[in-house]
Amino acid sequence: MTLLKFDEVKKTWREISKDYKTKISPNFELEIYKKLFDRFHPGSYYYYIFNVLEAKMEFVSPEIINVIGYKPDDFSPDLVIHNIHPEDQDRFVQYEQKVTDFFTQLPPNKILNYKVHYDYRIRCANNCYKWILQQVSTIQSSDNGGVIRVLGVHTDISLLKTDHKPLGLSFIGLDSEPSYYNVLSPNNNSTIYCSLTKREKEVLALLSVGKSSIEIADELFISKQTVATHRKNIIRKLDAKSFAELLRFALEFDLINKI
Repeated sequence: MTLLKFDEVKKTWREISKDYKTKISPNFELEIYKKLFDRFHPGSYYYYIFNVLEAKMEFVSPEIINVIGYKPDDFSPDLVIHNIHPEDQDRFVQYEQKVTDFFTQLPPNKILNYKVHYDYRIRCANNCYKWILQQVSTIQSSDNGGVIRVLGVHTDISLLKTDHKPLGLSFIGLDSEPSYYNVLSPNNNSTIYCSLTKREKEVLALLSVGKSSIEIADELFISKQTVATHRKNIIRKLDAKSFAELLRFALEFDLINKI
């Protein structure tokens, strides 16, 4: 994840906090956190307090060491973003932007009544990847509805992800509020489009106008083997079964006219 992407996410977090300035101490009683855990379904997990405006962790539980191998003091938003699996990075950014849209439109008195639910892969301290279910609930908001602090739980769900297919973004209603499931889905074309790299989009556009792998390799100054790898990744991400499906996707996002 580039620094630009990290700055983009930080801007999104600043927007959702509505630039609220607070001098309230983050040292809440841990008993308060524990009472909130009936909102979550922990397995092998750790939890944290995130200051949205300042984009920093104010507390990380020691269980993080057993789950992903990092020490609490080393865990930060920057570490998370830079260690998200490359195929999940754009989806993470898109989901977080949608989260901001959702909460900025909520009435202030409903901010505490929703938790956010989605998953992604994160690289652990030993360089392996684990599927993490991220559940986040606001625990402090301003009078005008700005999200100040959130409680997050990261649960290791790797053993449940046999198909390696990510979940959609859901907003779970609490205290009798309605829930909104799969507001954004990995199968949504816009989400899939975001998952393609710049090079994959270029290869897809050239494939869509009938270019062979050799012609694409010559045009992009890459090897035929690299083109083959890009083709495999594109087909897997789009779950395409035919050339017609590739062409429809390319036309939908006007990739051909961008050649």
